[in-house]
Amino acid sequence: MDAKKLAATAADPKKVFGRSPDQYILNIVKESCQEAFNLPSFTTTLQTIKSHFFERNYDAVFQNPDHLPVYSARYAPSRALCYYHLFREHPVLMKTLEGGPSTVLCIGSGAGSELVGIAAAMVHANPALKTKKKKTTAEKKDKDRDTAKEKDSSVAAAAATAETMLHEDGAKETPTLAEDDNTLGLEGLAVSKTEPSSTSVSTTTTNAEDSTAASKPVKKSKSNKHQVTIVMQDYVDWSSILVPMETVVRSRLVLGPERLRCETEVGNVLDLSEGLLQRVAKADLITFMFVLNELFQDKKRTMLLVAKIVAAMPKGAHMLVVDSAGSFSNLKVGERTYMVYMLLDHLKDLEIVYQDDATWYRCPPSLTYPLKLENMRHFVRIYKRR
Repeated sequence: MDAKKLAATAADPKKVFGRSPDQYILNIVKESCQEAFNLPSFTTTLQTIKSHFFERNYDAVFQNPDHLPVYSARYAPSRALCYYHLFREHPVLMKTLEGGPSTVLCIGSGAGSELVGIAAAMVHANPALKTKKKKTTAEKKDKDRDTAKEKDSSVAAAAATAETMLHEDGAKETPTLAEDDNTLGLEGLAVSKTEPSSTSVSTTTTNAEDSTAASKPVKKSKSNKHQVTIVMQDYVDWSSILVPMETVVRSRLVLGPERLRCETEVGNVLDLSEGLLQRVAKADLITFMFVLNELFQDKKRTMLLVAKIVAAMPKGAHMLVVDSAGSFSNLKVGERTYMVYMLLDHLKDLEIVYQDDATWYRCPPSLTYPLKLENMRHFVRIYKRR
């Protein structure tokens, strides 16, 4: 395909996806995971993974390299579809993919769902389409503002509920992140975040300056002015899955390096490395999708992680949190049980842009995939750093 035809195809989602974007996305995942499907041990490995999940033994799932390709083949397709539609439905997320150079930092994204889902949404965010649909885009923004206004009352109610819970559960003294699990309260995280130590403030300031300095050369480059960088972070090395998946994504979605840049970051986020905080300081959007409840197996360190990440986020940056709306997202604090999103809802430096405590993504029955596709009941939070 010559350059002109390639550009024309990239500018038209219908020419990229054909009749069914959902089926096209599934085909990308299937092609990327074909070697996993060919494994003789695929079925038994998948059963082992499910058993570990039932026991919430996440290390047993992910620290065995043999599990990774099977996990990706099983769990990436439905989630990739969910993330694709999530971005398409929220203009604030699509804006990240449409503007100047932007960075999306995806925590716990080794299996490739974020890569496929976000890259597929980028097809609709092609800069060539923006000039043709200014009126439509403006209408969508107006609708988004109206939706935000409608959410104000429910946000206020949620904040009041959280505040009441804090007072009911609070001790005489404000708990801190270093205290025992049994006395650790939600308010401890809010206090830690709103009154950070001098070290965290210094780190945030330095990283923000580095981010500004590093972004200037990119903005001056005409060829990269619409580039989106997706940083896929995870605590194990998923390169054997992500490298071939990126190749398929670029080919099938017609996304060259001038539009999509992919990077990986391997390390335990709970270690709070300087490298991670530098990534946060340069990110326009940070995602925690089906990973937060796993992290909260270590409550103290995860609360500290959330506090540090929020402190390091640039003002105006967004955070997207998606996770199970069921008991897997329950967090026990003292004698009470909360949903994990209530912690984030209570942080004073995060503004709730959108919230849904329980929603479904249902896979269309017409879709085909080697494994059964599961519908997903999940909560959604989109936050903005004040």
